Order: sequence, then structure tokens, then C-alpha cells
Amino acid sequence: MDAVLLENKWENKWGLSPIFMKQAIIALVLIGIGSWLAHLHVVSQLYYPVVQLSSPEGLTYTAVQDSTQERQACGAANERFLGPVKDRCKQCQVVLARCERRLEGLELALYDGAPLPHHRVFAPGLRMAIVGPPESAKTTCEYIAGDMVKRGLRSAACVYPSTKR
Repeated sequence: MDAVLLENKWENKWGLSPIFMKQAIIALVLIGIGSWLAHLHVVSQLYYPVVQLSSPEGLTYTAVQDSTQERQACGAANERFLGPVKDRCKQCQVVLARCERRLEGLELALYDGAPLPHHRVFAPGLRMAIVGPPESAKTTCEYIAGDMVKRGLRSAACVYPSTKR
């Protein structure tokens, strides 16, 4: 009978031993810390709104906007960009509209302002490359930059093609 009393003394009302309870508490604390760290990781991620369009004139437009910290804000930025474009260019085709975690190639060079062999539009929060026949690209680049300023943007510039030196 003493052995039974000693055994019951070390169990709680659910029949769990103190060692199991300690392990369960440690596991819950570790899960909580892991969840908190995962949340911090997601919050600290950047998303780059990237859109690519093609026109019937043979021009391809690649636009990279300023990064956002939320996936939903990135998608909303792409939608805000595409709305007016779709209204003004009914024949233009959306090649892609996505939120990139990491930029590469043309998109990275465009975002960084690196020299490119394409006409580019730079405006607050937006960088756009226009690829295609040089004269059409130049005319379109100048028109887009001028139109942005006419519509109230404080500045926009058409930057002509350049090469690395």
C-alpha cells in the first residue's frame, strides 16, 4: 500500500508524471518561440511589384515598383499600376504581374538604376524599361514621362540607353 501511495504522489490528476509535464511545457515554449521567430521572418521580408506588358507596336514594358513589406500591399501596387494602363492601352497584353522576393537580371538592373541598353522611365516609386524598336521606344518613353508629370507626379524622366563603361 505504501508503494501505491508513493506512485500516486508523483502523478497529477490526469495521471501524468512530472517529467512528462516538464517536457510538455518545454515543447510548448519552443513552439511559441518558433512561431514568434517565423512571424518576425515573414514580417521582415520584402516584396517587389513587377509587371511586364507587351504592345501591338512591338514594345515590351517592364516595370519595377518600390518594395513593400506585405504580400497583399505588393499585389495592390501591381493592380494600381495596371488599372490606368489597361484603360489607356486596350491592345496591350499583360505578360506577367507578380510579387518577387528577389530581383534578377533586367528587373534588378532596372531597380538599381544600372546602365541599360534600353529606354527607361524613372519616377518616384517606379522604374520602367521599354524594349523594342529604338525610335518607338524613345517616343513612348518621352510621352510616358511627360504624361506622368502632367497627371500630377512631381517628377518623371525618360532616360536614354546607356552602356557600361
